[in-house]
Amino acid sequence: MKKITTLFLTLIMLITSMSISVSAHPFTDVVEGSWYEDAVNYCYDNGLMKGTGDTSFSPKGTVTREQFVQALAQKEGVDLTAYADAAANTPFTDVPADKWYSNAIEWARANEIVTGTSATTFGLGVKVTREQMATMFARYADGKGQKINYAADLGSFGDKAKISSWAFDGVNYAVAVGLFKGNEKGDFAPQGQATRAELATVLQRVNVRTERRVVCYGDSLTMGIQTGFGDIVDVPYPIRLGQYLGIEGINYGIGAETSDMIAMRQGALAVYVDDITIPEECEPVLLNYTIDNDDEFSVFAMYGFEGINDCEIAGVKGKITAYSDDDNRFNEEIYFVRNEPGEEVVITEPERIITHAMMDAKEDDILVIWSGSNDLLGAVDTSQFETITGYIDAMIEYAGTDEYVVVGYTADDYLGSNIYRDCVNDYNILLAEKYGDKFVNVKSYLATYDALYDHGIEPTESDIERLKKGWIPYSLLDESDYPVHFNQIGYDIVADMVAEKIIELGYLG
Repeated sequence: MKKITTLFLTLIMLITSMSISVSAHPFTDVVEGSWYEDAVNYCYDNGLMKGTGDTSFSPKGTVTREQFVQALAQKEGVDLTAYADAAANTPFTDVPADKWYSNAIEWARANEIVTGTSATTFGLGVKVTREQMATMFARYADGKGQKINYAADLGSFGDKAKISSWAFDGVNYAVAVGLFKGNEKGDFAPQGQATRAELATVLQRVNVRTERRVVCYGDSLTMGIQTGFGDIVDVPYPIRLGQYLGIEGINYGIGAETSDMIAMRQGALAVYVDDITIPEECEPVLLNYTIDNDDEFSVFAMYGFEGINDCEIAGVKGKITAYSDDDNRFNEEIYFVRNEPGEEVVITEPERIITHAMMDAKEDDILVIWSGSNDLLGAVDTSQFETITGYIDAMIEYAGTDEYVVVGYTADDYLGSNIYRDCVNDYNILLAEKYGDKFVNVKSYLATYDALYDHGIEPTESDIERLKKGWIPYSLLDESDYPVHFNQIGYDIVADMVAEKIIELGYLG
């Protein structure tokens, strides 16, 4: 009887908890199971929108201009008190000071998210249309340095012709990045008044996408080396890529690494240590390691530790480092130093090194791989294609994601080796065949006059000579003796092309 009673009470508690979790909000007018319910829950839980009353959200209610900017400011986490003085001296005669919306309007005006309905009026109480809301979200994204000139398929909307000319770019952006979708009729309804349910949905989409990351693996091209191992461009392409997408960009590039070295850091190629003792104190211990129990492998962490530290061995957290007499970046011997003192650990069987990249990986990371350029030093044919793509495939499989992009090769005269030009285009053709629409051939644009003219660059004589050969012009490369890496404009173009591919594939939609 006692067991039956306990089971009954457990079921009652379970049912009660289930019923409570259905509605995280107090709003009685939010229909359970509706298309907007999850968005209302999200906005309520994250403080993005409040109700119109203690128990009402008014999902079908329209959104005024002041309500919109207030919600966007809350989403951004703006300290609106900083705009109190500006609000007291606003040029908008229809906006009184000290109202709940006054400071938010000044924040939006200062950041060019909204303009007034005239030079002296904000349009207080004016209801926002869908195309206006899309435009304001585009301005908001543009102000944060995000790329907004994506190409969307607006032809799928039956009322495309009704989109106002001034709103076309904003609607194009909002649809391309997945913030807005059509209605049940397949229309965009540009002049339709935006509802509170629609605003909640878009705010949720904006907020959720900012929590994503794009993780970029590669060699010095990814790392951002410009004129040598010590010099870095101001903004490497992974960071610029994250900026363009409005998400965090992770740079796991290390100069000179080959495709297997890159796979080691990511975790696709396991690295094991054996026959070592990790002492109690934080003292370096030389690592004896193997790669997947294979005798043939590149040197692990030879060129640096990006994506490796902090790491973990046999449950002990620490760092891998090099201790060499001469200060260079060729770590033929590597050591492990625990972060904190603890019990001595004796390792007598292979124990895997858990890298930082392995521990930090997130399920919804977008993966970008630019790998294999160093494998092709001196290459004259495509005989290494299967080896390189084998490591790329292993990285994709290890990440467990379908959301990835593979970047093609760019250096025809790699470190002065003219024979490299004989196969780089062939490799890109094979990569395109293997990875389809998830492959980005950045060279196909970088090695054109358009890449120069589009960025206000007049081609030099040396640029013209290289373009005739189908090579990337010097004006987009660094100024070293053997230019392989890009200057800032070149890297920004790479980031732009990868960003467009990620949006095209719908990874953030």
